[in-house]
Amino acid sequence: MAKLAFLAAACFLLVLLAAPHASSAAAAATGDGLVVEITAKDYDTVVREGPWMVVVSANWCPHCKQLEPTWTRLAERLEGKVRVGKINGPEQEILTRRLHVAGYPTIFHVDKQGKIRDYGERSRELEKLYLFAISGHKSVEPLPWYHTPHSLFGQMVKAILELPQDLQELYQFLSTDLGLSDVFIIFSGLVLPLIGGVFVIGLMDLIFVQMHCRSNANANSSAAANQQQQQQQQQQQANRERPHAD
Repeated sequence: MAKLAFLAAACFLLVLLAAPHASSAAAAATGDGLVVEITAKDYDTVVREGPWMVVVSANWCPHCKQLEPTWTRLAERLEGKVRVGKINGPEQEILTRRLHVAGYPTIFHVDKQGKIRDYGERSRELEKLYLFAISGHKSVEPLPWYHTPHSLFGQMVKAILELPQDLQELYQFLSTDLGLSDVFIIFSGLVLPLIGGVFVIGLMDLIFVQMHCRSNANANSSAAANQQQQQQQQQQQANRERPHAD
């Protein structure tokens, strides 16, 4: 229970720490009719503004460089219909792993429901890409749920992959921005989970005790009502039989 409380406290602090970065990153990922640079911090936010055509590429990849002019023209042609983005695979390693990218460039379509369809090895001509973005993706089976970053499983994978980086950022925030010593950070990391664990245990005990007492009270009340009803029925039966006995 203490470990769970520690993880909960750490996640809460990480959310507070990451919120400003996420909002600023989401604000930066804008531009209608332009290729939007998508990062791990803003992916889960901007992808909701779909549909999207996204390419995962690398600066050193010759095929990616060859695709860049076509991708820019695709963004201009799809303006107002489908948003066009790109992800720097080597720089966004966690996001690349979440998307299960095996090579560069990798192109996929993301609809408004978050379903991902891999473009595969189809022709990278402008017209072919445009048709796939508009309607051609509908004939392609979406990736399974466990390969989708937006699913609950995908969010769990994200939390696991980002945990070392988030903990490092949290440590830098506490030590650099707040000026806390390493001793205090370590001490807090040991004590706060214990306090949180005691609080969680007390809260759960209070909730379950109240629920148990309430259920017992309802059961006793129901039993008393049934007993009273039976007594009334017996009394009524006795009253009906009394004249016959006389």
